[in-house]
Amino acid sequence: MTKQELSDLLHELEIPVNEGITSDKNTNEYPRIVFWPYMEKDEMASGGEYQNIVTYQISFFARTPQHAKYKELRKKLREQGIHPAFQHEYVENDPVFSKTWHTYFSVDVIEDV
Repeated sequence: MTKQELSDLLHELEIPVNEGITSDKNTNEYPRIVFWPYMEKDEMASGGEYQNIVTYQISFFARTPQHAKYKELRKKLREQGIHPAFQHEYVENDPVFSKTWHTYFSVDVIEDV
């Protein structure tokens, strides 16, 4: 999967999606997704050349656990053969995310450098 394919998949959910940080416009929108790269590594590709593998964290924020859009996201990932481990946390006291369910996972994508 490429970064563009990942972005397209996330936007297909028709909820706010931001790369890097949540925009001011989306801060109080639920559900919403924020994703960002946090690790890169070279991997030997066919033909003796390297490809750049980038690991993205995808954070899904909702007011309810197991939100319908979260389930739709899981279905879309499965259809692409992607089966990440999902972690869930309830954020009770935070100036921005108070009383929010935060589900997060990582996905490796291929990016040109």
